[in-house]
Amino acid sequence: MNAALSQPVDAKKNKPGDQVTAKTTEATKSDGKVVIPRGTKLIGHVTECKQRSKEEKESALGIAFDKAVLKNGEEVPLNVSIRALSAAQSATSSSIGSEDLSAGGGAVGSARASGGGALGGVRSTAGGATGAVTNTAANAGGVAGGAVNSTVNAASATRGAVGGLNAAGQLTSNSQGVFGLEGLNLNSAASNSTQGSLITSTSKNVHLDSGTQFLLVSQAQASAQ
Repeated sequence: MNAALSQPVDAKKNKPGDQVTAKTTEATKSDGKVVIPRGTKLIGHVTECKQRSKEEKESALGIAFDKAVLKNGEEVPLNVSIRALSAAQSATSSSIGSEDLSAGGGAVGSARASGGGALGGVRSTAGGATGAVTNTAANAGGVAGGAVNSTVNAASATRGAVGGLNAAGQLTSNSQGVFGLEGLNLNSAASNSTQGSLITSTSKNVHLDSGTQFLLVSQAQASAQ
């Protein structure tokens, strides 16, 4: 289940019991049927808040999601944990710009290919050859853009993280760990129904901006993995 945080959560400002809300950014399906539509409100709570201090070197923030509220008011109980999180999409695209780079490479490839084709039609076979060469070079540029995208995903991830963001800027279903949020760690092993998922940092107080993306998985699936 992909979701985005609706309001900031901060280890310095929040306290255990405070409400946490998010919205699903993709429809969640079971056996091919949509069970939780896109845009559904998720309600949870803060389970733990710990600030960094001279005595306490690690900041911690625990979050548990309790239920989904459908648009008709129906409530669906949740038993999920956070398996991956990443910076808000706007922050990700502005700091990385890899999606633009990749898309730009493709656009340049198309423009050059069509230009080369036109050139070949007007000027002769040599023009067609020029178009082919330009097209190949532009395609290579597009591939390079995709490679940069993957590289940046890996570079902005915490050690041990798996997966990353797809072309739409959302966490992929196999993602695990933290992406684009420097200094934060996700302790999936500590996840349970009372403590929730624990996000920690030894360099700063844990703060999650509005729009921070979550990949949520059922506790049963998390335990099996």
